[in-house]
Amino acid sequence: MDKPSQRRELKATIANISDKARQSGIIANILQNAPLPSGSICIYNSLPSEVDTKEIIKYFCQSRDVYLPVVEGNNMLLVKVDKDTEYKEANWGIYEPIGERFLPSEVCPSVTLTPLLGVDKNLNRLGKGKGYYDRYFNAVDTFKVGLAFEEQVIDEVVCDSWDKPLDMVITPQGVIKRQDL
Repeated sequence: MDKPSQRRELKATIANISDKARQSGIIANILQNAPLPSGSICIYNSLPSEVDTKEIIKYFCQSRDVYLPVVEGNNMLLVKVDKDTEYKEANWGIYEPIGERFLPSEVCPSVTLTPLLGVDKNLNRLGKGKGYYDRYFNAVDTFKVGLAFEEQVIDEVVCDSWDKPLDMVITPQGVIKRQDL
């Protein structure tokens, strides 16, 4: 199987998940108690098809510097957010924060929560195919955490040489951590 085929299959699977809100709540609770490095955190602003991060963003804003990505050209920049941050709709229906934009290398978040279409037991991540997170992960040394519905954990993700595995994945069943850390 190739990446485009795997993406199509996973998008269809995700579209049929009926309990995204329930699973998102469990994932958020597990994440709050997960063994994460201290320091700042980058969190994606979720789409309806993804694990919901709204409560996760609120939670971490109480105790850490929180950054959300914004897309500029082919790259992601980061904006520091708090409870008063305003958002505007951008590409693909993503609500991006309004504020000063930083290069990821200027901020270097200790932890990055990343969206995904699929992940395997070796923590290989299948993204949506635009390469934003691949370029981001090449620019910063960050602890990479995937948030996944149980249906997104598959036997094997198709990988390319530039793909970087995640350090941890959180599903409703718990924490999966890479063994070679």
